[in-house]
Amino acid sequence: MPAKKPAQWHEEVDVVVLGTGGAAFTSAILAADQGAKVLMLEKTHQIGGTTAYSGGVPWIPMNRYMKEAGIEDSREDALNFIKRLSQGKEPNPALIDVFVDNGHAMIDYLHENTPVRFSVPGTYSEYYAHLPEALHNSTRSLDPDPFDLNTIGEWGSLVRQNPLFPPLTLNEGGAIGGIDFTVVADRMENNIVTMGRSLIASLLKGALDRGIDIRINTPGKELVVDDNGNVIGVVAEKDGEKIYIGARKGVVLASGGYEWNKELVKTFLKGEITHPMSPPGNEGDALIMAMEAGAALGNMSEAWWYPSMQDPTFEYEGHIINQTGSGRMGPNSIMVNKYGKRFVHEGTTYNDLPRAFYEFDPVKLEYPNEPPVWMVFDQQLKDSTMIITMMPGEPTPDWVDQAQTLTELAEKIGVDAAGLEATVARWNEHCDNGVDPDFHRGTTHFENILGGGGNAEANLGRIEKAPFYAVPVNFGALGTNGGPKINEQGQVMNLRGNVIEGLYAAGNAAMSMLGPIYPGAGGTIGPAMTMGYVLGKVVGATASRTI
Repeated sequence: MPAKKPAQWHEEVDVVVLGTGGAAFTSAILAADQGAKVLMLEKTHQIGGTTAYSGGVPWIPMNRYMKEAGIEDSREDALNFIKRLSQGKEPNPALIDVFVDNGHAMIDYLHENTPVRFSVPGTYSEYYAHLPEALHNSTRSLDPDPFDLNTIGEWGSLVRQNPLFPPLTLNEGGAIGGIDFTVVADRMENNIVTMGRSLIASLLKGALDRGIDIRINTPGKELVVDDNGNVIGVVAEKDGEKIYIGARKGVVLASGGYEWNKELVKTFLKGEITHPMSPPGNEGDALIMAMEAGAALGNMSEAWWYPSMQDPTFEYEGHIINQTGSGRMGPNSIMVNKYGKRFVHEGTTYNDLPRAFYEFDPVKLEYPNEPPVWMVFDQQLKDSTMIITMMPGEPTPDWVDQAQTLTELAEKIGVDAAGLEATVARWNEHCDNGVDPDFHRGTTHFENILGGGGNAEANLGRIEKAPFYAVPVNFGALGTNGGPKINEQGQVMNLRGNVIEGLYAAGNAAMSMLGPIYPGAGGTIGPAMTMGYVLGKVVGATASRTI
């Protein structure tokens, strides 16, 4: 149950924001600019949450940087594209309009009032550019410009580390290869950051310039409600002591999803997220508090899915890091289940591919594609492509299974050998014919995003040169995207469809504005920051309550 009003608050502010990611900072800045006294509470010892850990790219239609680059976009085109992907599965269609109508305004506001700056990544494009409704040869994604951490002094050391991405922009190869190690070394020496760390650092600078109070190692534990069920504050915890903080205008839940909470994942999602791709602090604190306050929930069966792979020697905060790079879209490789059979187009987007993991066989009464499944490839791919952390030309590490024959490889990884032999033979035949009739490799844009889209030469290649290799692919997620239902102002709704006064939510702590879809690079951060912008204005301008 939520906490009751204490006899005496330890302190009172206008707005309490839980979390320090993109949605949290945007909401805090907008609320402060309406004259509100804002307090931000961060559970962990680092600032930035999943946003800092990510590429930091927001996907925003009709943004100013697109216009400056001469890229044409329109409200109608953006809406048609989003609705083509969502197919009516979004929890609240009105939120799609809110996103399209306010996303570019959010970018304008941050550009004009904070150090936040972006560029259009010229080497990148839309994930679904093969669809007629999509943009072609351009993108709605924005690449954070490099940021000098020295400008925020000691606060710079608190911005969450990202062990996966070098200090390069997306356009420079920060997430897609082509690393210039001279630039990397110079930026590391001079404390220049990019991608998610840059976005968070520039938002942090904007918050510090406004005098916003930011506290680390101070998790929110409970909401405080009055006798009418209105949220009037938060119980936080610092050094084991409870702190009752009153919120005269409202509380904003923006502290991430629940992908690290095994019980919540088991309760709401079809499959177990065995390999989360986010910081370990995302344990559903906001979701639990919202449910205790009577919030209705939306989009709870969905997450930002990812086919996760690992180098088991690479750790972060006591956990093996789940990798974003894999080589799965290159030629000379396929993905197979325990029967040694292909079951999916291996080069589809990371949010789409894992949906095939939990297809049910009603005859065998099983999930035949339940992870781990296996990426199988040959020496040709190993010689030409970075696979997880294994670079071309390097010795094969112990954690990669290899064998001189496919039968021997199948035995090592516990896959049906006859099935794997037959599958590879069929794949090789398709490669010779230049067409994959089974799953249509070489036909989607994402599988060759830097080369103008999928094609037979780039994405079909025989598996024939020994040794043969296999690495496991597991069920991962960048985060969850279900949570308390929100209205067009970001207010949390209760089970009766009424507003819970004083409670707001954004980002992965709320149901996704766009439902189950991930429209392109930044499909999480764009809507998250947009709702932060919308609700920040609303809560900041709300009349103060006597609490």
